[in-house]
This record gives sequence, C-alpha cells and structure tokens, in this order.
Amino acid sequence: MFLAIALAGFISGSETAVTSASHAYLYHLAKKGNGNAKKVITLQENLSSTISTILILNQLVLYLIPICSTLFAVKHFTSAEAAALQVIIAVLIIVYAEIFPKMLVIKFTIPFALFIGPVLFRVVTILRPVTAILEKCARSTLKVMGIDVDKQDLQEQADEELRGAIEMHPSVGDEEETQKKSMLKSILDLEEISVSHTMIHRKNLKTINASLPIEKIAEELTNCHFSRVPLWKDNPENIIGVLKTKTFFHALQLQNGNLEKIRINQLMSAPWFIPDTKHLLDQLQDFRKKGEHFALVVDEYGDLQGCITLEDILEEIVGEIVDEYDIMTDGVKLQADGSVIAEGVTPIRDLNREFDWNLPEEEAATIAGYVMHEVRKIPDIGQTYVLSGFKIEILKRQRNQIGLVKITPPTL
Repeated sequence: MFLAIALAGFISGSETAVTSASHAYLYHLAKKGNGNAKKVITLQENLSSTISTILILNQLVLYLIPICSTLFAVKHFTSAEAAALQVIIAVLIIVYAEIFPKMLVIKFTIPFALFIGPVLFRVVTILRPVTAILEKCARSTLKVMGIDVDKQDLQEQADEELRGAIEMHPSVGDEEETQKKSMLKSILDLEEISVSHTMIHRKNLKTINASLPIEKIAEELTNCHFSRVPLWKDNPENIIGVLKTKTFFHALQLQNGNLEKIRINQLMSAPWFIPDTKHLLDQLQDFRKKGEHFALVVDEYGDLQGCITLEDILEEIVGEIVDEYDIMTDGVKLQADGSVIAEGVTPIRDLNREFDWNLPEEEAATIAGYVMHEVRKIPDIGQTYVLSGFKIEILKRQRNQIGLVKITPPTL
C-alpha cells in the first residue's frame, strides 16, 4: 500500500513537471544537445496523449490501494478499525500522492522533468494505442457537446504568451530593463501597426520639381538634409522618381562640377509605392528583400499620403534615433501637476510609450486626429473633452488643425 502511494505520488509529480516546465528553457537546453529536454518537449507538444497516459497509470495505482487495504483490514482488523484504516489511507493519498509531490516538483520543476522525461516518453509510446482509443471517445463526446478541441489558434496563443512573459519581466526601478521591455513589446506590435501610423506625412515631405533648372535642383539638394528626395512633375502628387543626394553629387564630381552634363532622369530611381494599410513588419521584411530604405505611401485612391523609411520602422522598436542632421523639436512637455501639453501632430503611440498610457491607436495616428475622430468636428480653443478617460483641452488651433492640447490622464 505504501509503495503504491509513493508510486502514485511519483506519477502525480510527473504530470506537474511536464506541464509546468518552461517550454522556452527546455528548447534552449535542447538546442545545446540535451536529449532529455527534447523528450520533454515532445511530451509537451503531445500533451493530450501525455496526460492521458499519466491518468491511466495513476488510476491503476490508486485502484490497487483500496483493494490492498480492504484485504488487509478483513484479515487483521475489526469493522471499526477497518473504517479508520480507510480514512487514514485517504488522508495519506491526498497528502503524499497529490499535495506533497506537487509541492516538491514545483520547487525542482526542470530537474525532475529532465529526470522523468525519458521514462515517461517510453511509457507514452507503449500505451499510445490505448490512449488513442480513449482520446477518440473523449473527443467524440466533446463534439456532441459542440466543442471542437482540434480548432486552436496556436499562433495567437503563442504571441499572447510571449506578451505575458514580457509583461511579467521585472523592470521597476531599472531604466535599462524598462527599455528592453519596451523594445520587446514594440517588436511584437510591428505586425499590428500600419505604415500610416508611422509615416512622414506628405505636408512634411521634402520633394523637388523635376522640371526646375538643374542649377535650382542642385541648390535644393545642397540645402536638403535627407538622403533621398522624391521628384515630381506637373503637380506635387505626381511623383516620377526618387533621387539619392549621394548619387547626384557623385555624378557631379565625375563631371568635374559641370551641371549641364547631369541628366536627372538617368540618376533617379523608380518610386516604390505601398498602401497605407500595410503593416510595419511586412514593410520591414520588404525593405530587407529589396535592399531599399525608402517607400512612398498612398491611400486606396492612389493619392500620396507620405513616405516611410527603414529608420522610421527601427525607431518604432528602439525609440527616437537622432543624428547630426535631425532637428530636435520637443512637442511634449510634462507639467508639474502630471498633465501633458503636446502638439497636435504628436503620435499617439509616442505618448503611450512615453507615459505608459492606453490611448486608442486604431482610428488615428496623432492626438489631433484622435480628438477630431471622436468629436466628429474641428474643436475650438478652450473646449475640453473626456475621451477614453483622458481629459483633453484644446489650447491652440491653426486654421483647421489642432495645434496644441493639454492631456490629463485618468489618475489625476
């Protein structure tokens, strides 16, 4: 009886070890050549068969205990003593076949999982025909109840588990760890954010009229801090090419500074247009495939909306990248009372990341766009709205644009 209780405890602990062991850590060990870790991973990936096997073994062992105790009690005890024995056995089973082994295994999950892995893997393999029949019966019953256990969005579940692991990572008081945590979350967000939320808007886009005299184009490029400039013809919406400033000045050097020998149409490259609904992760992969760093963004009607660069996407991960040519503009100011004064063009995503807010990003990219989307009009100076729990006051308006807002978070 006591051996059976110990065996039941060992089996119960095996279940906890396999289900609780970190899949990521086991994968790391397996990559380093740990064979036992590979077996545990296989058991986790076939968890239904593993659990079924463990339950079969556990029930068989637990079934033997009352039989043995009854035979022993009939031979040696009175009816009252036999009843007391059954109570004692039940307590022993609860404590030493369930609670004790699980508590112990939780403390030594990985070592125990690696120890039991090879044995349990072989047992699962041997009992597979039996477990397959039992699982089929269970699945059939569940289907009658309208539950299909085979339909699972494993990718979505994996993403959410990864997000949860990042959120659980301790970072309070550690600026470096907080930055790492923010970067990891931003990487996962790339497949959900469209380029329209990150692009440089067309009103801030530097373009040059390709019909200008070559001297004027050279002057424009000399005063331009961008490495690539779109060229248009007839109207600013009609982009006919993209000119790299480095390519232009290299060609000028080869012609010994003779501008008359420069042919712009031979130096510019074809424009690359992408839809504004494209996700950042897809665009990042396309940048890598094409070896390009610059793309023009258009809407569903083909109208130019702006441009996006490789640097823009990288900044979504690591934060603002400032070089010697960037013009520093601080459009966000934290006030003493905890409120924030921000320019209307400030991206909502930047505010959420900077202050750990949860302003909606689905319908608009900027705080001004969000306000106008929610109130369905262009607000006047002094008007105040409560949106998603945030108090937003309009401080400045330029024509039909919101220039400056004061944002008070819900906690204040």
